[in-house]
Amino acid sequence: MSQRAMEIKLMDRNYKINCPVGQEVALQRAADKLNHKLEQIRSNKRLTHAEQIAVMAALNLVHEGAQVEQQLRKQVEDLEEKLKLLQETLEQVMTEQGPKR
Repeated sequence: MSQRAMEIKLMDRNYKINCPVGQEVALQRAADKLNHKLEQIRSNKRLTHAEQIAVMAALNLVHEGAQVEQQLRKQVEDLEEKLKLLQETLEQVMTEQGPKR
């Protein structure tokens, strides 16, 4: 897969990175989200070292991702339970109606 060099900006610093062709928009969105989190932490916490800010941003983003993952798992479990109930109801109705002639 071919790569394309892109420049992104994080905490007022430019970084040149390679990106798979066709993924530029997704990478820019991710960089924008990361930069927003970095700037948010830099302004809300009294952290001054870029490394500390980056670690806090990484922890926050991973935590947010874990929460979303947990919510999605719960939704899948709920849907599976509803499907099971629907299947059981359909089977019961079909059994009660008996074979059609």
